[in-house]
Amino acid sequence: MKTRWLVSAALATGFAVAGTYSSAQSASAAAASASAEPSKAAGFTADDITAGSVQYNRSCAQCHGRNMVNSGSTSYDLRRFPVDQVDRFMLSVTKGKGSMPSFDNALTPEQIKMLWAYVGSRGGKEL
Repeated sequence: MKTRWLVSAALATGFAVAGTYSSAQSASAAAASASAEPSKAAGFTADDITAGSVQYNRSCAQCHGRNMVNSGSTSYDLRRFPVDQVDRFMLSVTKGKGSMPSFDNALTPEQIKMLWAYVGSRGGKEL
């Protein structure tokens, strides 16, 4: 009886390990292909996100925090910005919102798109 239990446990462990290995291989392959091409959901490239990061550090970090990390009490926590609301982001940046000034005359449309690539990808974490 004890031998049968040990064999069953060993088989179950073997199947679990094989399943985990297979899942890890699939996840690794998916990550590799995702890094080699733009994010299909958002259309961001690594270059867009890098340019957005540079622009963010110039124009936004003073209020919204380095790497978008802030308490969210004095300025909006951009890590929580809904990624499906690009128009809201563009409007907020160009027209201002609350205590945030308008950047319409300070940033080009291309710079604002790069900012969205950075914010919309959560600083590149969702590329």
